[in-house]
Amino acid sequence: MTTDTTEKFLAEVNTLYNSQDKVRREQADSWLQAFRKTSEAWTIANQVLRSPQLTPQSEAARHFAAGTFRQKIILDLHQLDATARNNLRDSLLELLYQYRSGPRSIVTQLCISLACLALQMPEWQNVLHQFTELYGKNPETVTCLLEFLKILPEEINTNNRIPISDKDYRVRSRQLLTDNANEVLQMLLVYLQNSGTNTDYQKKVFECFHSWLQSGEIAIGTLEKSPFLGLSFDALQSDELYDIAVDVVCGIINETREIPESMPIIEQIYPRLLPLRAALKSAMEEEDDDKVRGYCRIFTHAGESYLDLVVQHADDFRSIVESIVECTAYQDTEIVRITFYFWHRLADTLYQPRHANIRDKFKDIYSNLVDIMIKHLHYPKDLSTWSAEKRDEFREFRHVMGDVLKDSCLISGSAECLSKPFATLSRQLADSANGKTVDWQEIEAPLFSLRAMGSEIEDEEDVYLPQIMQLLQQLPDHPKIRYAATLVISRYSYWTRFHPQFIPYQLNFISSGFDNEEVSAAAALALKYLCKDCSELLIEYLPQLHPFYLNVTNTLRGIDLFEVTEAVSHVVAAVRPAELLKALQMFCLPIAQWLHEFANKGASATDKEIRFACDKLEQFSIIIRVVADPKKETSTADVNTGLVHPCITIIQELWPVFDLLLVHFGSDSHLSESLCKCFKYCVVFYRIPFRPLLPDLMERLVTVFGQTFLSCYLWVATKCVQEHCDGEGTEMTMAMLSFVERLSVSMFNLLNGKKPADIPDVIEDYFRLNLALFDAPITYSQSAIFPSVFQAGISCLSIQQPDALFAIILFFNRLLNFRENQKQQRPPSGVQTNVTITPTSPTEASLSAASAIHDTLWKQYGTSFLENIFKGLMYTFPRDIQHAEIHEILSALSKLYPLECKQWISEIIQQLQDSNLTSEAKNSFIKDYNLAIQEQDWNKLRRITNDFIAVFRRRHLASRQRRDKE
Repeated sequence: MTTDTTEKFLAEVNTLYNSQDKVRREQADSWLQAFRKTSEAWTIANQVLRSPQLTPQSEAARHFAAGTFRQKIILDLHQLDATARNNLRDSLLELLYQYRSGPRSIVTQLCISLACLALQMPEWQNVLHQFTELYGKNPETVTCLLEFLKILPEEINTNNRIPISDKDYRVRSRQLLTDNANEVLQMLLVYLQNSGTNTDYQKKVFECFHSWLQSGEIAIGTLEKSPFLGLSFDALQSDELYDIAVDVVCGIINETREIPESMPIIEQIYPRLLPLRAALKSAMEEEDDDKVRGYCRIFTHAGESYLDLVVQHADDFRSIVESIVECTAYQDTEIVRITFYFWHRLADTLYQPRHANIRDKFKDIYSNLVDIMIKHLHYPKDLSTWSAEKRDEFREFRHVMGDVLKDSCLISGSAECLSKPFATLSRQLADSANGKTVDWQEIEAPLFSLRAMGSEIEDEEDVYLPQIMQLLQQLPDHPKIRYAATLVISRYSYWTRFHPQFIPYQLNFISSGFDNEEVSAAAALALKYLCKDCSELLIEYLPQLHPFYLNVTNTLRGIDLFEVTEAVSHVVAAVRPAELLKALQMFCLPIAQWLHEFANKGASATDKEIRFACDKLEQFSIIIRVVADPKKETSTADVNTGLVHPCITIIQELWPVFDLLLVHFGSDSHLSESLCKCFKYCVVFYRIPFRPLLPDLMERLVTVFGQTFLSCYLWVATKCVQEHCDGEGTEMTMAMLSFVERLSVSMFNLLNGKKPADIPDVIEDYFRLNLALFDAPITYSQSAIFPSVFQAGISCLSIQQPDALFAIILFFNRLLNFRENQKQQRPPSGVQTNVTITPTSPTEASLSAASAIHDTLWKQYGTSFLENIFKGLMYTFPRDIQHAEIHEILSALSKLYPLECKQWISEIIQQLQDSNLTSEAKNSFIKDYNLAIQEQDWNKLRRITNDFIAVFRRRHLASRQRRDKE
């Protein structure tokens, strides 16, 4: 049988790598993946690797067999008993010797296999000693030892597919890495010093050293008296060793960032950095990007790691900072990007008050950075040569450069930084006036820099900004330049508030930008910020803004339309209360009239008209949101005395239109969402003033949700409950509870006909609606719907959409938090639960009644709940689901119902049937879980659950991947 399978294996591997038939290759791949899952694969992989009779054409079979060992050791080691594992180890060690001369890829696969095996075999002691004895004494085999030593820390620290518990991992990694670090360092030094001129051999030693350095196991203090430090810097002079030497030097520098403890070795590193500046300049002159990148990494790592020294000893460390400046000025923007984090950290440190006296020493550095950034900001002269992807990358890079410009303002001061683009623009205008051709890129770049620096410029700046604002109107009328100049006005709108003489000019400049399609987006943004920051100053311009707004909104769409609407809304909001209604009507009535005409069209409305209606509703939402002032909420007394907020008057006038929209378009997903946003703003921003209209809104939400089952109506309902549920048993709370109960009738009908996976958005919003009732948990717990919601939550735990799932998990977490808080008031058996809640503090009877209901539900459905939780953790829950919430649930359940939880867990885990879950693993988990409950060690409960789930999911994921390929 084995011989037949071996021949089949060889044939399928040959097909996979050599066949021209795609279908046949896919079939071969499926067979081979299935083969890898079998126990027989251990034997055949061993035979194939050992066989001397395979032809050179069958070399692929050896590679596949080596990969099979690696995969099975990671995923299927549980298939082997202790004796078989020992035999496997010995066989792999023999194979490594057999392939000592290569191929290199097989040596690597065997070393990975041995590293993963070592991590999972605690009985394998003295691993490194055994490797050294077998491979470290013969030059012919030392490369095998070095390859294993390089791979061991990489696999231990990065291979998260290995199924091992956190506890076992910590113990085994200490045995394999920490306990051997010094010995490995000495061994590598011996090999390096005896390597002569063999750079291939030296490279392997440095790669191994870098791997251990990255693992954090080498105590950096041991390098203080070790030749390794000098040898690492010396290796930078070798072209063959340069890349790995850069990695090693950067690694050493990173490991010495704890300055006080590392000062002795820093004193050895620093003198070795200084000569590298000459090497950097030489590489730049030769335009050797690889060399420049390497030196840039070294200097930047040094600057970041020794930042405190750079600041405290500015003169001594200036050479390093200047080297980083030179890297920032280099032509390759990918290299330039490496330096940005250093500049931000340095500026952040220097800006601290305690370093005020040092800041001046770096002003010239950051002033120079402004010139460098403006140079890098230039678009190419022929932009058509760039792909769309490259343009997007450059746009993103420009915004990152903007952060460097902000840092420069912090250190060099706004006047110094503004002088740079101002001087550049003035010079370019002078050149243009003298007949010299000035490309738009040369003007746009300094304009962008002005925009980027805006947030760091003071309101009172009156040296350069007035000149710059005057200069903007002299710029060439090129769309790219006009776009950039408009955004400069946008960025300095807060400054304009203190310099209102520029408002007429800026309004004209912005409004004319709407005539150019390429500039209109910038104009909309600029108008929004100008109106927001200068709202009171623009009230007198409302008569001009009104016709302009009506005209421009007929042509704008999307974000530009909404930004212009927000712009005028800020000015309207600044109008005196006595004149606010009139101002609102100016801008809202045209919207209302159009919507009324549209609503009457009903089914005859076109898709284009529906989209336009959505825009109109969005405009209205923006107006009522901006005009509302949450800091000055109208009180209930104001409503009772007849003082109605002007926006409420507008909303009342629009209410019949809203009714028509719900009747004719309530099932349209786009329009309903736009309408619901209006409702939300009414409820949230006009809480008490809107209350007279609240019953009408709730009635309509119940009706339209029952007809459409769209989640947006539940979303608005949640806002209603959040804003108006005001304590246990109050009139408003009871009204909100009745509201939710009526919505729940439709929701339960929907759940009876739909799978949870088909309606994740509805499920999410429904459970968030129920969460809103936890402002009155006792009242909610005794409602008629509570048991049904509880059961629905359990059944919906099968859903995999993260937002919906998290809403359900949060719901159960809140339930248990309430019950845990009331644990001391648990009622005696036999207490009646039909207690009437009154708008007073909760009585002991009401607390007991609610607690009794919770106890009954948990004891009845606890098994089902925990079963769905564990199956979700093991199989279906997304990886990024907030497991902290789930562990809070498990801990709370175990505290409240310890005996029941022990029984539930035992039943659930024992009934799980999965080839990736052994009986030993089940029993061990049940024992540890129950012991944690008994000891009330909730951190332990979390750890063992995490370990159990992590180990299982690694195996299950690998099995599923293999099944998918079959």
